Amino acid sequence: MVIPMMIRHAVVPTAPAADNWIHSRVLVLNASYEALDEITADRAVTLLLSGAAESVIDRVPRFPIRSQRLEVALPETIRLLRYVYLAHVRPVGEDSRATLAGVLRRDKHRCGYCANWAATVDHIRPRSRGGPNTWGNLVACCAPCNTTKADRTPEEAGMRLLWEPKAPDPLARTQRRIWKEYAP
Repeated sequence: MVIPMMIRHAVVPTAPAADNWIHSRVLVLNASYEALDEITADRAVTLLLSGAAESVIDRVPRFPIRSQRLEVALPETIRLLRYVYLAHVRPVGEDSRATLAGVLRRDKHRCGYCANWAATVDHIRPRSRGGPNTWGNLVACCAPCNTTKADRTPEEAGMRLLWEPKAPDPLARTQRRIWKEYAP
């Protein structure tokens, strides 16, 4: 029996450049070493310097971040020094009920059909045909696109969705609140 071998190319890590290190992603661990999220390198350095976190793994090859009086190695992973309790959140799925404000926030007020500013939402499957008020059936929509689509499906109206609507991440709001608490 012949077993095909998978050839893996060795990926040699490269050091970030002085102008783009800030966009590197850093893994954040809770005080109990549970993975919480990934954040930008500048935010991770801020947490390190404020004393809210410690570096667990530094980036290889080493990339020093320097100020006038201080030098810090760019971390790959940091650990918060104070435990952050994350309450159990009821799972939100595509079939969960959505609100107008929630859909607009999820879509960043961008129309799902043309990406212009949107102040209302559209039912992908129209309400007149049994379309529910769920995350998977609602998308932000500008007035001209909403009028054009009217009481039809996007296919019937000859319109194409720019993205598939999905339920928002239930922990995203909690994570933003946590990062704000750690802000110096």
